[in-house]
Amino acid sequence: MKGRSLRLAVVANEFLAPGIGRTGGFGWAARAVARAFRAHPEVGIDVVFLTGEIRSPDGARETALDGTRLLFKQRKWWEALPALRQERIDLILTVDYRPSYHRLFWLLPRTPIIVWARDPRTPDDVSRIDTLRIPGQEDVLPQGIGHIDCTSLASMARRSRLVGRKIVVASKFPHIADKLVATYGMGGTDVLPNPDVFDYTLPVGAKHLSPRVAFLARLDPYKRPWLFVELARRFPEVEFLLLGRCHFQGPGSWQPAELPANVKVMGHVEGEEKRRLLASSWVLVNTSIYEESPVSMLEALACETPVLSCVDTGGIAARFGVYAGRFDGTGLEGLPALEAGLRQLLENCEARERLGREGRAWVMREHSTERFLEAFGAIVSRLGMRTGSIAPEYVPDPTTIVSITGELHGAQRVSRSP
Repeated sequence: MKGRSLRLAVVANEFLAPGIGRTGGFGWAARAVARAFRAHPEVGIDVVFLTGEIRSPDGARETALDGTRLLFKQRKWWEALPALRQERIDLILTVDYRPSYHRLFWLLPRTPIIVWARDPRTPDDVSRIDTLRIPGQEDVLPQGIGHIDCTSLASMARRSRLVGRKIVVASKFPHIADKLVATYGMGGTDVLPNPDVFDYTLPVGAKHLSPRVAFLARLDPYKRPWLFVELARRFPEVEFLLLGRCHFQGPGSWQPAELPANVKVMGHVEGEEKRRLLASSWVLVNTSIYEESPVSMLEALACETPVLSCVDTGGIAARFGVYAGRFDGTGLEGLPALEAGLRQLLENCEARERLGREGRAWVMREHSTERFLEAFGAIVSRLGMRTGSIAPEYVPDPTTIVSITGELHGAQRVSRSP
C-alpha cells in the first residue's frame, strides 16, 4: 500500500508577517522551512503552520502565508481539535520552545516533536539582558525583555514518554548544544542548520557608490537601535539605513525621533528589497545586548556585507567583520569601540571586500537548503519515520482526549494496515 506525504506542523509565535505576531528571526525560520519543502516536492513533506499564541485579528480560523496555511489559536482547546484531526499531522517542528506550545503538544499527544533550538538563553544570558536600559528611561523597565522559563520542556518530555512520544532537540549551530540543558532542562546533539538564507543563484548586486551602513532588526529596546543612531552622528558623511519597525509603544519602548539627517527609516522590509539594501550596504551593524547568531548577520554575509557587532556568539562577527566588545546596560559606553570598528571597515576596502566574500562562502556552505534537508531527514529517520512518503501505519488519528497531571493530554489511536 502506497504511503502518503509526511504532514509537518511548524509551530511558532511569529511568521515574519506584519499584523500577525512579531516580525523577527523566529518568523523567518518558520517561513524558510515551508519555502524549503515547497521548493523540493520530491522530499514529500507538506507543511502547515500552527501557533501557541496568535489569534486571528478578524476572527478567521486560518490564513495563508506564501501558500502555507496558518491555523490560528482558538479560545477553547476543543475548538482546535476538529481542525487538527483533519490535518492528520505526523510530526511537529517547533521554532525554539515556548510553554505556550503546550496546548498543541497535548492535542497531538503521540506526535513526535523536533524542538529547533535557535535562541536558548541560559541564566547568565538572562542576567546580562536584565541590565538593559533605554537612555533617558533608566528608571523604566524596557519592554520585551521578560524572561521566559523554558525548563518545562524537560518535564514535557518525561510525560510524553508515558504515551510513547519522542522529543528531540536540534540546534541551528553546533555551539548551541552547550546551552541546552541550562535553558530547557534537557540536551541534544543534533544540528539542524538554516535553509538557504537568500536565493544563492541570484547575483549579489553592486555596493552603493558612497558609504552605506545598515541596521536590520525590530526597533525594540532589546536591539538597542539608539546606538546605531548615535553612531550615525559620528559619521555624517555616511548613509545609515534603519531596516525594521517598532513592535512596542509607550513607556519602555524606543521610537525614532530627532534623527540626524544621514539616517533613513525604511520600516519593515523583506524579499528582494531587503536583499538589495543589504547587498548595497558596506557594513551591517548589530547593537543588540545579546543575540544568538541572528539571521540578519547571515543575510548580510550572504550579500557579501561584513558585520560590526556587540555580540559574537559562535565567533561570526570576529570572523567576518569586527567584534566591538560586550557592553551591557544602555551600551553607550561602547560607542568609541563601535566607531573605531566601523571606521576600520569603511576605510579598508580590500579587507572589507575579502570579509564579505569569505562570509558569503561560509553561509552558502553551512546554511543551505541541501544541508537542512539532509539533517532533517536524518533526524526523521531516527524517529522511525521517513521523508518522501510516510508508511500508513504512522498516520495518526486523534480520537480521545484525556486529562493527565492536570494538563490537557490526549491519546491517539493509530490505524495500522495489514
